[in-house]
This record gives sequence, C-alpha cells and structure tokens, in this order.
Amino acid sequence: MTAAVLGAAFLAIYLGHHNVGMAVSGLLIMLGYAAVLVIGSRRSEAVSLLRGETGDERARSIEQRASALTLHVLALVLVGGYIVALIRGHESGTWAGLCAVLGGTYLLSTVVLTRRG
Repeated sequence: MTAAVLGAAFLAIYLGHHNVGMAVSGLLIMLGYAAVLVIGSRRSEAVSLLRGETGDERARSIEQRASALTLHVLALVLVGGYIVALIRGHESGTWAGLCAVLGGTYLLSTVVLTRRG
C-alpha cells in the first residue's frame, strides 16, 4: 500500500514538472517493488521481513539488528559527506542538517525508550 501511495506521489510530482517519463517510471518502479514484496514474501523470509512481516521473536530480532546496522552505516555516510564537503570547501548545510536530524532522532529515541521501560 505504501509503495502504491509513493508511486502515485511520484506520478503527481513529476507530472507537475511536465516530466512524463519520470512520472511513469517512478510509478512503475514502486508498483513493481510492491509486487516483488507481495509475491516474494511467500517464498523468502528476507522478502517477508522487507514487507514488514515480523511475527515471531527471531524475525523481530533480525529486523532490529538490520535497523541498527543501517543506522551505523547511515551515520558514517552522513558524517563522511559532511567532512568531505568541508574539506572541498563546498556548502555543507545540507549534510549538517541531515546529521542533526540523525543525531537528534537517535538521542530522543534513546531517552524515550529508556523511560518507557
């Protein structure tokens, strides 16, 4: 469902910019992704996890570890991009903003989750 909504959003945005090729491509890519998730989740545990089916403890553990690894890689990429932009003398405001969102989200979620129990 989410993929279809995003595909429709891409369609509307790109049509608004008079870019029919990207509009159709964006919609088809998202619908194709949704189809792969629906069909593939019947045969592959990994695909069912990507679809959001975390019914048992093992699946929830895999999803949690994958999320943590993603956070660490994203943090390295964002901080690395910020440093490279600084070294090259380019505008680094976008990188700094993304780093701030990442760090702020991590800090806030850590505080909230430790207080919830």
